[in-house]
Amino acid sequence: MTMTRSKIEGAITEAQRFISKAESALERINAENERRDTTYQSDHSWGSAETGALRRASLDLTRNLAELRK
Repeated sequence: MTMTRSKIEGAITEAQRFISKAESALERINAENERRDTTYQSDHSWGSAETGALRRASLDLTRNLAELRK
């Protein structure tokens, strides 16, 4: 199949949504670290709405990119 304008625009939209969710997840990790004891800093989240939304955006982007490659 060919790469159509709508497929490319859809991929851009999903990529932008993914980036937005990734930035929100990083903000959440930073906020969690601020609340933690300074001896126990971490680069991961124990699970939050933001990381869940990021995971979903990642799945949607993957599907969209697979469709773009068809």
